[in-house]
Amino acid sequence: MKNYVKLFCCLALAFTLNGCATETQLIDEENDSTERAAALEGRDFEEASNAMIQDMLDMGTLSKPNGQPYILIISRIENDTMQRIDVDELSKSIRIALMKSGKVRVTAFQEDNMVMASSQLRKSGEFNQANVRKKASLAAPELSLSGKITQREFTVSGKKRIEYRFSLSITELSNGLTIWEGEKKIKKIADKNTMTW
Repeated sequence: MKNYVKLFCCLALAFTLNGCATETQLIDEENDSTERAAALEGRDFEEASNAMIQDMLDMGTLSKPNGQPYILIISRIENDTMQRIDVDELSKSIRIALMKSGKVRVTAFQEDNMVMASSQLRKSGEFNQANVRKKASLAAPELSLSGKITQREFTVSGKKRIEYRFSLSITELSNGLTIWEGEKKIKKIADKNTMTW
Protein backbone atom coordinates (compact mmCIF):
# COMPACT_ATOMS: atom_id res chain seq x y z
CA MET A 1 0.00 0.00 0.00
CA LYS A 2 2.83 2.39 0.87
CA ASN A 3 4.38 1.80 -2.57
CA TYR A 4 1.10 2.79 -4.25
CA VAL A 5 0.94 6.00 -2.21
CA LYS A 6 4.54 6.86 -3.14
CA LEU A 7 3.86 6.14 -6.82
CA PHE A 8 0.70 8.27 -6.74
CA CYS A 9 2.59 11.17 -5.10
CA CYS A 10 5.42 10.97 -7.67
CA LEU A 11 2.96 11.00 -10.57
CA ALA A 12 1.01 13.89 -9.08
CA LEU A 13 4.21 15.89 -8.62
CA ALA A 14 5.33 15.17 -12.20
CA PHE A 15 1.97 16.31 -13.63
CA THR A 16 2.02 19.45 -11.47
CA LEU A 17 5.53 20.40 -12.58
CA ASN A 18 4.70 19.70 -16.19
CA GLY A 19 1.60 21.88 -15.96
CA CYS A 20 3.67 24.79 -14.61
CA ALA A 21 6.25 24.66 -17.40
CA THR A 22 6.31 27.70 -19.66
CA GLU A 23 5.49 27.14 -23.28
CA THR A 24 8.41 27.57 -25.68
CA GLN A 25 7.64 29.73 -28.70
CA LEU A 26 9.47 30.54 -31.89
CA ILE A 27 10.45 34.15 -32.45
CA ASP A 28 9.48 35.76 -35.75
CA GLU A 29 12.81 37.32 -36.69
CA GLU A 30 11.19 39.75 -39.14
CA ASN A 31 8.85 41.15 -36.48
CA ASP A 32 10.79 40.55 -33.27
CA SER A 33 9.52 43.03 -30.70
CA THR A 34 10.78 41.20 -27.62
CA GLU A 35 12.76 43.15 -25.06
CA ARG A 36 16.38 43.84 -26.01
CA ALA A 37 19.27 42.62 -23.87
CA ALA A 38 21.89 45.07 -22.63
CA ALA A 39 24.59 42.70 -23.89
CA LEU A 40 25.17 42.10 -27.59
CA GLU A 41 22.70 39.71 -29.13
CA GLY A 42 21.92 38.24 -32.54
CA ARG A 43 19.79 41.20 -33.62
CA ASP A 44 22.73 43.55 -32.98
CA PHE A 45 25.09 41.50 -35.14
CA GLU A 46 22.49 41.35 -37.89
CA GLU A 47 21.80 45.09 -37.75
CA ALA A 48 25.51 45.96 -37.83
CA SER A 49 26.42 43.56 -40.63
CA ASN A 50 23.44 44.56 -42.80
CA ALA A 51 24.27 48.26 -42.49
CA MET A 52 27.94 47.82 -43.34
CA ILE A 53 27.32 45.41 -46.22
CA GLN A 54 24.84 47.84 -47.74
CA ASP A 55 27.43 50.63 -47.44
CA MET A 56 30.11 48.49 -49.16
CA LEU A 57 27.77 47.67 -52.02
CA ASP A 58 26.38 51.22 -52.36
CA MET A 59 29.89 52.68 -52.62
CA GLY A 60 30.88 50.24 -55.35
CA THR A 61 33.92 49.15 -53.33
CA LEU A 62 33.50 45.56 -54.39
CA SER A 63 32.86 46.21 -58.07
CA LYS A 64 35.94 44.93 -59.87
CA PRO A 65 36.72 46.74 -63.16
CA ASN A 66 36.60 43.51 -65.19
CA GLY A 67 33.32 42.42 -63.59
CA GLN A 68 34.86 39.32 -61.99
CA PRO A 69 34.39 38.73 -58.24
CA TYR A 70 37.22 39.63 -55.88
CA ILE A 71 38.86 36.87 -53.83
CA LEU A 72 38.34 37.90 -50.19
CA ILE A 73 39.84 36.54 -47.01
CA ILE A 74 38.29 37.16 -43.58
CA SER A 75 41.10 38.37 -41.38
CA ARG A 76 40.94 39.09 -37.66
CA ILE A 77 37.88 40.72 -36.13
CA GLU A 78 38.88 41.67 -32.61
CA ASN A 79 36.50 41.53 -29.66
CA ASP A 80 37.36 44.50 -27.42
CA THR A 81 34.20 44.29 -25.32
CA MET A 82 33.60 43.04 -21.78
CA GLN A 83 31.69 40.08 -23.21
CA ARG A 84 32.75 36.67 -24.38
CA ILE A 85 31.23 36.77 -27.83
CA ASP A 86 31.83 34.73 -30.93
CA VAL A 87 33.01 37.23 -33.55
CA ASP A 88 32.54 34.50 -36.14
CA GLU A 89 28.82 35.25 -35.84
CA LEU A 90 29.45 38.70 -37.32
CA SER A 91 31.98 37.59 -39.93
CA LYS A 92 29.80 34.66 -41.01
CA SER A 93 26.76 36.84 -41.72
CA ILE A 94 28.93 39.31 -43.66
CA ARG A 95 30.57 36.50 -45.58
CA ILE A 96 27.22 34.97 -46.56
CA ALA A 97 25.76 38.29 -47.71
CA LEU A 98 28.83 39.26 -49.72
CA MET A 99 28.96 35.90 -51.46
CA LYS A 100 25.24 36.17 -52.29
CA SER A 101 25.93 39.59 -53.84
CA GLY A 102 28.19 37.91 -56.40
CA LYS A 103 30.87 40.55 -55.76
CA VAL A 104 33.30 38.31 -53.88
CA ARG A 105 34.40 34.74 -53.48
CA VAL A 106 35.80 33.89 -50.07
CA THR A 107 38.94 31.82 -49.62
CA ALA A 108 38.89 29.57 -46.58
CA PHE A 109 42.42 28.17 -46.65
CA GLN A 110 43.10 29.87 -43.32
CA GLU A 111 40.01 28.43 -41.61
CA ASP A 112 39.68 25.01 -43.20
CA ASN A 113 42.69 22.85 -42.30
CA MET A 114 41.87 20.40 -45.08
CA VAL A 115 42.67 22.96 -47.79
CA MET A 116 46.36 22.88 -46.92
CA ALA A 117 46.39 19.29 -45.65
CA SER A 118 45.01 18.02 -48.95
CA SER A 119 48.38 18.73 -50.58
CA GLN A 120 49.71 15.72 -48.67
CA LEU A 121 47.49 13.49 -50.80
CA ARG A 122 49.86 14.08 -53.73
CA LYS A 123 52.39 11.85 -51.99
CA SER A 124 50.01 8.92 -51.57
CA GLY A 125 49.50 6.17 -54.10
CA GLU A 126 46.16 5.40 -52.44
CA PHE A 127 44.39 8.38 -53.99
CA ASN A 128 43.33 9.04 -57.56
CA GLN A 129 45.71 11.85 -58.50
CA ALA A 130 43.18 13.28 -60.99
CA ASN A 131 41.13 14.44 -57.99
CA VAL A 132 44.04 15.74 -55.92
CA ARG A 133 44.68 19.48 -55.85
CA LYS A 134 47.56 20.44 -58.13
CA LYS A 135 50.48 22.65 -57.08
CA ALA A 136 49.92 26.41 -57.44
CA SER A 137 46.14 25.92 -57.77
CA LEU A 138 44.93 27.84 -54.70
CA ALA A 139 43.34 31.22 -55.40
CA ALA A 140 45.31 33.91 -53.58
CA PRO A 141 43.24 36.52 -51.74
CA GLU A 142 43.06 40.01 -53.24
CA LEU A 143 41.16 41.69 -50.41
CA SER A 144 41.21 41.28 -46.63
CA LEU A 145 38.31 42.08 -44.30
CA SER A 146 39.32 42.95 -40.73
CA GLY A 147 37.69 44.78 -37.87
CA LYS A 148 36.98 45.39 -34.22
CA ILE A 149 34.01 45.47 -31.84
CA THR A 150 34.32 47.88 -28.90
CA GLN A 151 32.17 48.67 -25.88
CA ARG A 152 31.92 51.81 -23.74
CA GLU A 153 29.66 52.34 -20.74
CA PHE A 154 28.53 55.53 -18.97
CA THR A 155 26.09 56.25 -16.18
CA VAL A 156 23.84 59.21 -16.98
CA SER A 157 20.91 60.28 -14.77
CA GLY A 158 20.89 56.97 -12.93
CA LYS A 159 20.80 54.91 -16.13
CA LYS A 160 23.57 52.94 -17.79
CA ARG A 161 24.31 53.95 -21.36
CA ILE A 162 26.09 51.26 -23.39
CA GLU A 163 27.66 52.02 -26.74
CA TYR A 164 28.87 49.26 -29.03
CA ARG A 165 30.89 50.11 -32.12
CA PHE A 166 31.39 47.69 -35.00
CA SER A 167 34.28 48.80 -37.23
CA LEU A 168 35.34 47.04 -40.41
CA SER A 169 37.98 47.69 -43.08
CA ILE A 170 38.73 46.18 -46.46
CA THR A 171 42.37 46.26 -47.52
CA GLU A 172 43.77 45.55 -50.98
CA LEU A 173 46.53 43.01 -50.33
CA SER A 174 48.58 43.84 -53.44
CA ASN A 175 49.41 47.33 -52.16
CA GLY A 176 48.21 47.46 -48.53
CA LEU A 177 45.76 50.30 -49.21
CA THR A 178 42.44 50.41 -47.40
CA ILE A 179 39.70 50.70 -50.00
CA TRP A 180 36.73 50.82 -47.61
CA GLU A 181 36.05 51.50 -43.96
CA GLY A 182 32.76 51.52 -42.16
CA GLU A 183 31.29 51.48 -38.71
CA LYS A 184 27.95 50.93 -37.08
CA LYS A 185 27.11 52.08 -33.56
CA ILE A 186 24.48 50.39 -31.42
CA LYS A 187 23.44 52.32 -28.33
CA LYS A 188 21.41 50.94 -25.43
CA ILE A 189 20.09 52.31 -22.14
CA ALA A 190 19.61 49.98 -19.18
CA ASP A 191 19.31 50.00 -15.40
CA LYS A 192 22.54 51.28 -13.82
CA ASN A 193 23.10 47.90 -12.12
CA THR A 194 22.79 45.91 -15.34
CA MET A 195 25.75 43.68 -16.13
CA THR A 196 26.75 43.25 -19.76
CA TRP A 197 29.13 40.34 -19.41
